[in-house]
Amino acid sequence: MSQAAGLFCIAADAVHGPQVGHDGFPLVGRDLSELESDEVAHAEAVDGHFRYTPEGYAGPDDPGVVIRGQRVGQVLRSRPLFMVTRDGANSEWDSMPSEEYHHGQS
Repeated sequence: MSQAAGLFCIAADAVHGPQVGHDGFPLVGRDLSELESDEVAHAEAVDGHFRYTPEGYAGPDDPGVVIRGQRVGQVLRSRPLFMVTRDGANSEWDSMPSEEYHHGQS
């Protein structure tokens, strides 16, 4: 495992952004069910794929993008992470910063 991790994860805040998109639709601060609908429709339109996180959030089928939920008031909004798999990790999930496991969840 590398001793110098370097920059491996950038998280967009669901409230403050920055706003980023995937194939024409925004990923930040979205109602998670609306984002799922957009992902499904997009995958059908381009004969492509999307994926679910272990928490059940739909997102792009891109190994560098992980959709997370961030509590904003009483609702969860989309909060994408842009990640590079660290040395010694099998996937981006193994590379996720430990702080992220408690961010905005409940």
